[in-house]
Amino acid sequence: MNVDEMKDVRDFRAGAPTPDRGRLAPGRDRLVAAAGGGRARRLRADWRFAAVGAAAALTAVAVLAAGVGGDGADRSAPADTRTVRGSVGEVMERAATAMEQAGPPATPRAGQWIYTKTLSRDPGVWPKDKSNTQTSPKRGAQESWTLYADPRFENGKEGDDRSPRERLQFLNALPDDPDAVLKKVRAYYPSGKGDPESEGEHDMRAMSVVLETRPMPPKALAKLYRALAAVPGAEVTPRLVHDAAGRDAIAVGHDEKGQTVRREILIDPRTYQYLGDRWLIVKDFKESYSPDTPDRPWKAGDIMFQNALLDTAVVDHKGDRP
Repeated sequence: MNVDEMKDVRDFRAGAPTPDRGRLAPGRDRLVAAAGGGRARRLRADWRFAAVGAAAALTAVAVLAAGVGGDGADRSAPADTRTVRGSVGEVMERAATAMEQAGPPATPRAGQWIYTKTLSRDPGVWPKDKSNTQTSPKRGAQESWTLYADPRFENGKEGDDRSPRERLQFLNALPDDPDAVLKKVRAYYPSGKGDPESEGEHDMRAMSVVLETRPMPPKALAKLYRALAAVPGAEVTPRLVHDAAGRDAIAVGHDEKGQTVRREILIDPRTYQYLGDRWLIVKDFKESYSPDTPDRPWKAGDIMFQNALLDTAVVDHKGDRP
């Protein structure tokens, strides 16, 4: 590239707005994946970067050289990236702050669809015999399309099954106080009659459902993260774990007396985006899945189930992909 071309590139970029941290993250992920030939974590954004090849290359190099990844990562974290530094409150505050710096997502229109691609893993817990026709969930990634504004799932017509539009309205109306957010989330997804779950278990179940909402406004996600730290017995696993897709993840769960299964929310340690959840066995026990099958032994440390969000986008038609 000669001097005149360099000047053209600078002139081209002069009037462009400075990207915020959230807008830079997808570009950096794609660049790193292309350079290393590895798996890219596709984070959807509401913009398209269109420029001459030279401008794109120079911008990407400048981003990496300056250490500005837009990933919300804590730059003072120890070199051992397997370690999660700080209490659950401190970790969730870092995550919330990163989300508050991201720009708002585009609001879908009536008639559009929410595309999601997920991956579920389990250890084959469903024994298959004549008395039990249930089988283990499929191992491959699953795609789904949900109508954004579906009147069949609004105004309480299907209980707590709500359309993405209703869920988005709920998220946009969340208060700032973490305890107030928890109270609203509990009421939005209440315990069933006769359900023996504790308050902490209820909180984690309801939070895991709300966190699956797509699209997820960053400011609402920040409020949910702060509320997650307020769950009774909330704690963060001191070392990173892997999600169902093999990605590094911060695991946030809760601990209480008599607990055998710990539901954990998984969060990307660099971008602080929601990755999925998992059920971790914390105490040995046995359980049968039908009267005619033997107890299935579970050992502490086993993962009963895990679900990973791989991709999501707003599309115009059912069947469209990003």
